[in-house]
Amino acid sequence: MENVWDVAAIRVGLALVATLLAIWLKLSTALSEIVVGTVAQLVIGTFVGAEALAGRSRPPWRTRVRCFRASSTRRFPWLR
Repeated sequence: MENVWDVAAIRVGLALVATLLAIWLKLSTALSEIVVGTVAQLVIGTFVGAEALAGRSRPPWRTRVRCFRASSTRRFPWLR
């Protein structure tokens, strides 16, 4: 799922399905969005694979922040 337009189309499609399901079942829209999102995550994770849901690898700034925190907690134990 690298392409932004593919992800946007899937999200809009799922929102449309959730809204139509809420109207048809006379449920809250938020509840139907939660249910549709959970089912979609299960289906995507099962058929496409978990790596499709994982997204990209960690950005380099997160690694730098993690290294800084590790070094600072060694020097300053009260920061834990």
